[in-house]
Amino acid sequence: MPTIWLLRHGKAGDLMGDYDQLSELGHDQATRAGEAFRHLAPIRRLMAGEMVRQRKTAQAFAAAFGDTPPLEIDGRWDEFDHKSVIWAALQAGLRPPETPDRAVFSSFFGDAMTRWASGDHDADYAEPYTAFQARVRGALHDLSSSLDSGDTALVATSGGVISTVCRELLGLAPMAAFQLNTVLVNGGMTRILVGRDRLSLSSLNIDTHLAREARLHTFA
Repeated sequence: MPTIWLLRHGKAGDLMGDYDQLSELGHDQATRAGEAFRHLAPIRRLMAGEMVRQRKTAQAFAAAFGDTPPLEIDGRWDEFDHKSVIWAALQAGLRPPETPDRAVFSSFFGDAMTRWASGDHDADYAEPYTAFQARVRGALHDLSSSLDSGDTALVATSGGVISTVCRELLGLAPMAAFQLNTVLVNGGMTRILVGRDRLSLSSLNIDTHLAREARLHTFA
């Protein structure tokens, strides 16, 4: 049975600053994943989105893993633009917290995400929620249909993409997928089994390879 592994990128930059980069810690997380999952060999396809943090995560994984095929880039595995979701919410009058409290900001961001997913304001977004869902589904379908029996593929991507895949496979509501996204660890691994008639979520957010050091357990 073919298998697809989704690797969440390592810790990136500042959420509202230069986020699309791979930090030194993020590089370590991706390296640990490559070392811990060498038993997956051989990997037939190694992929990443176009984002810097995704590509560098795949490269660090591959360097630690050993023998991998050339890295393929497919922008359909890119994360959604969280800044545009926040900006549209601000333009609509939603107010962020005045204090830097993480829980309060998470509530505001949840409201912004709910607005994006509602479908009632699609004109406010360069990529409406339905379009994001569709491109992720397309990437997943094309990859799964390219694999032969016993093949393994690994994709370095992002939390929003992984939670969208889970929503597709499990029939989750948008808010449930958003909440899932908040607990996906940097460098975590998610496994999808490719059957004849369907895809099945086998393992979600595996992080045992990061558990030896507290510093490796991050969510940003």
